[in-house]
Amino acid sequence: MTLLNSPPAWRGDELLNSKYWNYHLSPKEIEEIESALHSLKLSNKEAIQFNQLNKTLVDISEELENGRGTVLLKGVPVDKYSDTELAEFYLILCQQMGIPIRQSGLDWDSPKREKSQFVTYIRAEASSSENGKQSTDAFGFHTDRYDVLSLLCVRQARIGGENRLASAITIYNEMLQSYPEIAASLFQEMPWLYEGEGGWINYPIWQIHKGKFTTQLSSTYPLLSQLVAGAPRLSEQHKQGLDLLQTIGGDVGITLKLEPGDWLMVNNHLVYHARGSWEIESGDYDRLLLRVCFSPRNSRELPNTDSFRGIWRSMEAGQPRGGYLPNYQLPPNQAINSPLSETEAYWLDCYLKVRWVGAEQIK
Repeated sequence: MTLLNSPPAWRGDELLNSKYWNYHLSPKEIEEIESALHSLKLSNKEAIQFNQLNKTLVDISEELENGRGTVLLKGVPVDKYSDTELAEFYLILCQQMGIPIRQSGLDWDSPKREKSQFVTYIRAEASSSENGKQSTDAFGFHTDRYDVLSLLCVRQARIGGENRLASAITIYNEMLQSYPEIAASLFQEMPWLYEGEGGWINYPIWQIHKGKFTTQLSSTYPLLSQLVAGAPRLSEQHKQGLDLLQTIGGDVGITLKLEPGDWLMVNNHLVYHARGSWEIESGDYDRLLLRVCFSPRNSRELPNTDSFRGIWRSMEAGQPRGGYLPNYQLPPNQAINSPLSETEAYWLDCYLKVRWVGAEQIK
């Protein structure tokens, strides 16, 4: 193992110097967005055209895959439109860069959720995670099972609700220098909680494939796997590594609070994200982020192993992959509108019961 010196190996203060961090949309780009939203109001999707904005989005796709791995755009005119209009437009906007992938959510297998399987309204439904409700809970550094996570801030909480980002490669470099044996262990597979048959899957935190670093991190799913019958035991090095990832990430990352109109994108193979809790309020402070996750057309090839196929389904570059129930009969870019089979429903139910236990209860 050697230190990696590449654009996605940044520290928080260095990210501020990136061209597409705090990038303010130009008047022409905002004009194109407003024109598109007006066309949607008239039910005329065919009239939507992005010219200057598409050129910017091509550059952003390159920055996400081969640059810093994260961008922050500012100035999307969210205050002039309804949440429903914004959600429909936002999905179209993300489709300019890639293929939206289905997400999880309540009643996700209901026909009425066909659209919302690809756009999630991130808002508080409870003060803590219970019965599948969205909460204001803080989350540690993690990745989602998508190539790119995309968040559009519609409204922000008055108190709390900060996001945090950290470069996975910078964390790897720091750990390699101070804890080389633990760093090496994170290239080895460990058990993860999984919604497929068996209830768990083996997966490594870090891999390097064809010269590209790729990561998948959850601070809870490896721990929760220990509640699943038959899952291997986590090694002490794996447990220490999971803790160090959080500690080092806090030291080398960046904290930000999205403002209305901010559009944040993160390459899940390169950048970890986290969030702080917030106070539930209504009106202007009813915190709402719209989430779309997608596979970019310029995404990387992934290792063709059993563990990666179990999580991603497709290893090929530029293909739709990952998402919720990745090995379901329909590809991940298609909505699930039919009831699950008896076997699928059984394993999903087992997964959800373990998921809501809370990893803090089993440490």
